[in-house]
Amino acid sequence: MEEPTSVRLFGSIKITKMKPKWFKNTIAFLIFFFGLSASSYSMDDAEVFAFTDFIGGLVKSSSIQKNGFFCVLGSDEISSALMIKDRKILDITKSLDKFNSCKAIYIARGSEKSLKLEIAKFNNVKIMTIAVFDGFTEIGGMFQVQIGRRNFEIISNPKVLKDSNVKINSLLSSLIIN
Repeated sequence: MEEPTSVRLFGSIKITKMKPKWFKNTIAFLIFFFGLSASSYSMDDAEVFAFTDFIGGLVKSSSIQKNGFFCVLGSDEISSALMIKDRKILDITKSLDKFNSCKAIYIARGSEKSLKLEIAKFNNVKIMTIAVFDGFTEIGGMFQVQIGRRNFEIISNPKVLKDSNVKINSLLSSLIIN
């Protein structure tokens, strides 16, 4: 199925060109694909989708008191895959003031600069924060996800976790290593 796009030239000549509906999806895929190859630390596709599934499952299976969207802040392989997999995810990278609409935020690798103030704001309104980069919980983040010996491991910030009243299921809590 195609969508017509009309353009008027010189006031009276109308040119209609047809764009396939898949055009936007193809462009989004190409941007995603070339964005992955240009990043400094790149994961293979299986690793990206494993992280995507695990993080999505962590958010869905957790009991979060705050209602809202699952959001992403920044851009990396995982945030791109999360947004492709679930169109309801809100990207707050360009409009950080929308963070109050979020119940959980995945913070992309590369966004760690000047993040400490934002994380304090997220913690004040009890938003679950998740990242995969080293040192995330030391700067106030709630969950850092990493691959351990045989499975995913979660490093948590116990103080932030307790203050936010976020509850994770027992299977996931068995993956917490601190």
